[in-house]
Amino acid sequence: MNEVDHSHLVHGRRQRPDGPSPVDVISVQSQLVYGHAGNSAAVPPLRALGLRVAEIPTTLLSNAPFYATLRGRVLPADWFAELLQGATERGLPQRAGALVSGYFGSVANGAAFADWLDEVLPQSPNLRYCLDPVIGDTHTGPYVEPGLETIFSERLLPHAWLVTPNAFELGRLTGMPALEQDDAIAASRKLLERGPEWVIAHSVSGDPGELVTLAIGREQIWRWTSPHLPVDVAGTGDVLMSLLVAFLLKGHSFEDGVSRAIAGVHAALEATLATGVEEFDVLAAAPAALGTPYRFRAERLA
Repeated sequence: MNEVDHSHLVHGRRQRPDGPSPVDVISVQSQLVYGHAGNSAAVPPLRALGLRVAEIPTTLLSNAPFYATLRGRVLPADWFAELLQGATERGLPQRAGALVSGYFGSVANGAAFADWLDEVLPQSPNLRYCLDPVIGDTHTGPYVEPGLETIFSERLLPHAWLVTPNAFELGRLTGMPALEQDDAIAASRKLLERGPEWVIAHSVSGDPGELVTLAIGREQIWRWTSPHLPVDVAGTGDVLMSLLVAFLLKGHSFEDGVSRAIAGVHAALEATLATGVEEFDVLAAAPAALGTPYRFRAERLA
């Protein structure tokens, strides 16, 4: 990319104000033309809640990979690294309150992000890094390159303030059972030893017909139960993270933010079922998080 002459793109603006634009969240995830996963799922709820988002794609794909065809590609690592460098050159890490990472698409992109994180975090004291360690799920198994799990464990977890694995990913990161509540709590405590302040373990098995979401901190453990809905779409974890980050940046308590995030995701799943469409109805999430924030009661366990 560096060898290409981009001089024809350079131009000035005669009356452009000098002030830098506000940025609340930097979101580093996949991007789709059709459907909702990665940034294509996370960004609409953030913007609906009034947050300003800088999107950095790791992939540019036509759709999620469970369709009959898939076009586009994972960004080459040098392209991706240049986008990260451009974000630094515009001063985004120093202005944002949260940095979210999700699906990287390749080990090379994960390593490029880790290198960038090592560089920018010491210069960005107000930036909280929130890691969604996308690896796979119980019904799919892992769907990322194996080397990414090492990058998550060794290079990204020590920098993370928050990590949001599903039960399958929690087990992969710790080498411990994590599908049931007590196991997930023990595995989450293991993750806390590596640096994060909070672990959100979601898609944990509960009573028949229920799912459990757990928030495990150094001194607190919270639990939420919600009905398991008969729908399997991409983007639910991305929306859960985005809603939580949004309400934390707005000054809500951690447990309140999680309650609102779960309510928003569940309502969006219900809307998806009600309309009978093949993609997650992400636009239903933010209104529900605002309108029915305590639909699922937070229970403190410790």
